[in-house]
Order: sequence, then structure tokens, then C-alpha cells
Amino acid sequence: MQVQLHYKNVFKLVIGLGFVYLAYLIFFSSSNDVMPVIDVELRDVVSYAVLAVEMGGHAVAAIHKENKLSIQQKGLTDEGKAELLTKADLVSNKLILDVLKRFMGLKIVSEEHESSMISDEEAEKYRKDRYSLWQSIRGSIDVLPSRRVRLDDLQVFVDPLDATQEFTEGLVEYVTVMVCITQGDEPIFGAIYRPFHNETIFGVSNWGVMTSSGKMVKPPKEGEAPPTIVVSRSHAGEVKALAEKAFGSGYNVESAGGSGYKTLRLVNASAELYIHETAIKKWDTCAGDAIVRALGGAMLDMDGSPLRYGPSTDVVNKRGLVVSARNPYSYYQKLRSFLPK
Repeated sequence: MQVQLHYKNVFKLVIGLGFVYLAYLIFFSSSNDVMPVIDVELRDVVSYAVLAVEMGGHAVAAIHKENKLSIQQKGLTDEGKAELLTKADLVSNKLILDVLKRFMGLKIVSEEHESSMISDEEAEKYRKDRYSLWQSIRGSIDVLPSRRVRLDDLQVFVDPLDATQEFTEGLVEYVTVMVCITQGDEPIFGAIYRPFHNETIFGVSNWGVMTSSGKMVKPPKEGEAPPTIVVSRSHAGEVKALAEKAFGSGYNVESAGGSGYKTLRLVNASAELYIHETAIKKWDTCAGDAIVRALGGAMLDMDGSPLRYGPSTDVVNKRGLVVSARNPYSYYQKLRSFLPK
């Protein structure tokens, strides 16, 4: 007996088997926590990251204008000072995470973990119109080169309000909002938004640094930056003594708030070095690290090693920072003999 298969029946059989296989991937593979590999366009993730950082920043500025900060203490810093938390931290965090969660499965590491303290209704009051904000930045993002990446290789670090202490004191020039994308141990994208100046700087590895208005930022030239070292407000004295030992008396040590702000001082060539002697969280450093790397600089710990951001690493860098937008290793070599062991 000879069986003849009609091509339509064969086609239906193939389609049916395809759905059976897809169901297997979804229902059976998921029981072993195995997710299918998803490739994404990095440029798309970057556009959402810039949108998120600016949306969070608009909320920070709006809450400051209301003068209803709802300040509370969440712990102590390594220097023993109160580590503060405000309504602006929480609302900014919630808005940023809402944007980034469009990429299901994207790993996110954020400074704040209490966004549930802010209701959707409360956060909605500070949500700037997404479409107009998207349109304002999309043209700048479109010039980035195409790069396909695996979504499960990416991790995002979020600092919804850097320099909270200064924010509560009204020193808003130091305030930034930051988002960083890492691939493995490497920071491949960073965005820093200054909400009280409406200015965003972002950098992409192996490409360069740009403002959200589309202006390219060039690496600082030798001698362009003044001999200024920016340092945290809490330990300017210690760094001044260190700088005099390593470089002589020709350097001015300037105390400033916020890691993001201090990194931007290197980017705009208004300072030459950023030194930090104590432990620092990686959501404070990641975006700035990505930007200075994109300029050809580096953010080193006090062992002279670039910071690593992989999921298996500690979120706290306990070995301080030596940061420069140009020739960072030459500065480190001069400092090395005088650094704490």
C-alpha cells in the first residue's frame, strides 16, 4: 500500500512540530531556570537607559522644587556619617526601573531597594511625558553604531540620586542621576544626568562620549585641565597631604560632593584627577567609569587595577579610586609609593 502525503498536510505537520518545540522551551526548559538566548541591539538598551536617567532626574528636580524631601536615615557611611534617603531617591528609582523593565530578564543592580514605599499613583505625578522626552534624545542615540549583544550578558547599575547629602543641604550643583550598562566585568555604557542643569553626558565603549544634544565630547588635551584634584568632602585633608607627597605643592585639592559630579569635572577638563581613599559602591562609579574609559582614561583602584563589575564581584569597591581622563597609569605610578597598603 502506497501512502501519498499532500504538501499542505506536510506544511501543517512542520508548523505543528514547531509549536510543540516552542512549548517545550517555554514550559519544560523553564523548570530548570534555562532561558532562551535573546540577542538585542545595544543601541535600543542605551536609548531606554538615557530615557530612564532623564526621567528620574526630572523627578528629582520637581521634588526639590516642592521642598518636600521626606528625609530619613538608612544607615551610616564608612566615615560614620548618616547615610540619607529622600522621597526623590525613591521616586527616581521607581521611574528608572519602570523604564528598564521593558527588557524582561535584564539584570538590574540599584542603590535603592525600597521603591515599594512609593505607590504607582505617587510616582505618576512626576513622570514626564515619555514621548516628548524620547523624541528629544532619540536623534542622538541613532548615530551610535549597531552592536548586537546577548541580553543575559548585560547588567545595569542604577544610582537614582547621587550626592543625597548635598541634595538635602541645597547644594544641587553636585547632584546627578546615573545609569550604567556592563557586559561581563566591563562597563560598556554610562549616562550621567545633571537634573539642575538639564545636561546629560553618555559614553559608549570603543566609540566615544556625547551629550544628549548630539555634541561629541573630545578627550582632554595634555595640559588642558588645571592641576586640580577633586575629592570627597569628607576627607579633603588626607588627599591634600597625599598629593603633596606624590606631586609636590603645585596641585590644588578641591572638595566636592558626588562621584558623578567629580567624574564630570575630569570629562570637561576642569580638574585633572579624582582620588577617593575609602570604600565606594559600584553604582556610584560605574557610569563615570564607562565614560572615562570611552575617552581613553580609566578608573583604577589603589592597587592599580581597573574596576570589575561582573555578577560574581562585590558591589563594594574597598580599595579606593584613582581616576583620570588621560594617562591614568602615569598618575598611579607617582601615587603608588604613598598609597595606603
